[in-house]
Amino acid sequence: MSSRHTDIPEHQDKGDALGLKVLCRARHRSLDHLTLSAPRLASILLVPVLFNVAEWMLRGALSAGWAAIFDFWLSKLGIGGTVVQKARPFASLEVTLPYLYVPATAPDLLTWCVTVAATIIVALLTVRIPDRYLPLRYFLQFGIFIQATAILFFAVTPSSFPYTVSGYIDNGLKTSFAFLFLLPWGHALVYYIFDFSWPSKLCLTLFTLAFVVIAVPLQLTLHAYLLFRYSLLLMPLLSFVLGPTWIVFGCIALYGWAMSWDRLDQKAKAARSTPAH
Repeated sequence: MSSRHTDIPEHQDKGDALGLKVLCRARHRSLDHLTLSAPRLASILLVPVLFNVAEWMLRGALSAGWAAIFDFWLSKLGIGGTVVQKARPFASLEVTLPYLYVPATAPDLLTWCVTVAATIIVALLTVRIPDRYLPLRYFLQFGIFIQATAILFFAVTPSSFPYTVSGYIDNGLKTSFAFLFLLPWGHALVYYIFDFSWPSKLCLTLFTLAFVVIAVPLQLTLHAYLLFRYSLLLMPLLSFVLGPTWIVFGCIALYGWAMSWDRLDQKAKAARSTPAH
């Protein structure tokens, strides 16, 4: 008898829906020949320091810009709130950031019932998601779990919810401000070490910082509107599922785009392969 075919079977095991076997065999080829000279390492460490110095010098303009965005959208969306700038500690220093006074209450019975129905519907729909979209299914199920705990909490002790919209927005702004200082160091670790030109490296960091600066106040304004309009019942879901996670996803997407840019060694090979006229 002939031996059985050893190729991958037509119907793969569902546990391999994420391609984990392929990921285990894969290797980042760019790390095979990674060498860092002392001058290059010094420059990699110096650039984040310069970015942090510039960010600290522009902190006043950043706070004023964020406050202007909040003030504009609070008025346009009809949110009954005000925006002020308050100083608060940052590490061992002090930084001024916007502070929003936005009212929000516990959910009424109608809001609670509608949220329960919507959560159940989404839970039933996740069962119909094909295995090839397994990450999406897990992400939705995580959101369902978070929302279910919020529904249960507000059904039992709605008056003891310890958080406010103002505190939620304030924590988001302080976290985002710290994240702006960490971003250049993250790029130094995972992007500056590769053979890209310095204009490309600086552009990636500038693009990412601009994205965070613009996206954070818009996202937090949307969250403030949803909490003002639909009660505090949505705060856990917004915080754990639809909050900073999406800002990080955007930064990862920009990093993935930047990794597709031409490298210096690729440009050199292209120049050598071009025939001289």
